[in-house]
Amino acid sequence: MRSAFFTPIAKPLMATLAALLFLAHALCPATALAQGAQNAEGDEYDLDFEIPEAETPNPFNLWGRVEQRSIARFLDTDALLYKQRFYNEPQDSLLADFLLSLKPEVSYKWTEVGLYARPRFDIAWSEAKRGGTAPDEPSEEFLRDEEHWASQVLLEEGFATWRPSHAFTLEAGKKVLNWGKGYAWNPVAFVSRPKDVDDPDYARQGYVLAYADYIKSFQGPLTNVAFTPVLVPVDEDVNADLADDGSLVYAGKLYFLLMDTDIDLLFATGEDYDTRYGLDFSRNLSSNLEIHGEAALRLDYDKTLTDEQGNLRTERYDAYSFLLGLRYLNAYDTTFILEYYHNGEGYSPGEMDDYFTLIENGYQQYLETGNDRLLKRSTLAGQDFNQSSVGRNYLYFRVSQKEPFDILYLTPTLTVIANLGDHSFSINPEVSYLIRSDLELRTRLIMPFGPEKSEFGEKLQDARTEFWITYFF
Repeated sequence: MRSAFFTPIAKPLMATLAALLFLAHALCPATALAQGAQNAEGDEYDLDFEIPEAETPNPFNLWGRVEQRSIARFLDTDALLYKQRFYNEPQDSLLADFLLSLKPEVSYKWTEVGLYARPRFDIAWSEAKRGGTAPDEPSEEFLRDEEHWASQVLLEEGFATWRPSHAFTLEAGKKVLNWGKGYAWNPVAFVSRPKDVDDPDYARQGYVLAYADYIKSFQGPLTNVAFTPVLVPVDEDVNADLADDGSLVYAGKLYFLLMDTDIDLLFATGEDYDTRYGLDFSRNLSSNLEIHGEAALRLDYDKTLTDEQGNLRTERYDAYSFLLGLRYLNAYDTTFILEYYHNGEGYSPGEMDDYFTLIENGYQQYLETGNDRLLKRSTLAGQDFNQSSVGRNYLYFRVSQKEPFDILYLTPTLTVIANLGDHSFSINPEVSYLIRSDLELRTRLIMPFGPEKSEFGEKLQDARTEFWITYFF
């Protein structure tokens, strides 16, 4: 960053330096320059040497990581979600999962054209029977007939870039568009898959799309303007969770850097796709305090509801969501993140109570008669009700300390996620340690708490521990 003090003196200083160089050149005999210069002892320097050519950067690059992830789930056999899933096949109170992932990243750049790919190779074992998955294309599943094993190869990102100038970029392929300023949630990320609120930094799959980006700079309070139009096709196998089959989604973002404030205006629309409008902003209030926010409006949103007997119905309305957050870094390298999120598409405590009562009635009916009709109806409703961040109002708080007690490369973190509607919450302590520059250990504990028939109170498990070993190459 250029300092305010340096700028006023830069021009006269450079002018003085140029005058001195010109004077030295004028006073120096041309023959001396041609034949060599002399030092204080009269010895000649040989100035006739070859200047080495600048090293050409390698256009091909390969890097990535290998992750081994071990998970222990301490099941809550009294939770309604446990009864919904395992009513006819009781499980041990402790279940284990193991996952091995290879995630290479490769890039190639040739003049104005670049290529990038981030595939992922997974093989997993779970003590519980595995459910079916439907990964987006391009992908391939293996071990489909195995009850406890699963394996897949998929492309998380892969796209081609054409950048004829610094002001214009054209990209096409599978890509994650990081729209929005929130850390845990992004209601304006219209063409991106939602983050894992328990691990917002974890890499996600992108959507297959094409977009352009044009940026122009100005003098004055408005420093930069950029426009990013996006096209997203949808069919049976590609981007299938974004819209109905056969849709073409049009989206766009208009960015302003106005008086040191980042501002985005966003939209997305298309056939068989709910039109959405959004706005976000981010601004540094001081060198260590930042404020950010997002607001989104989804027109004609159809929300699925259920009563206590499993009768599904839809309610159509315009859903308004917003997020407001702060990020603060103190002098001890402690980072605090606080966010409030209103989910206009979420369920009220009363609507969640109807859903949990449906499971409760269904489980009681199954115990008394062996009939699981209501439980199967609840499973159908659970496609919406069992999603992450399904409530209306949330509070997110995260604090992380870099290298406490002067222990290099150690970072402890504590995260609290609270559903303000039903007063349930989750506490997630975490520690990561970089043993070497290419080897990281990470462990975390996720503990949900809450009253009966609340989001976190009825989670499948009382606690979940995870241990990661990551090797970078």
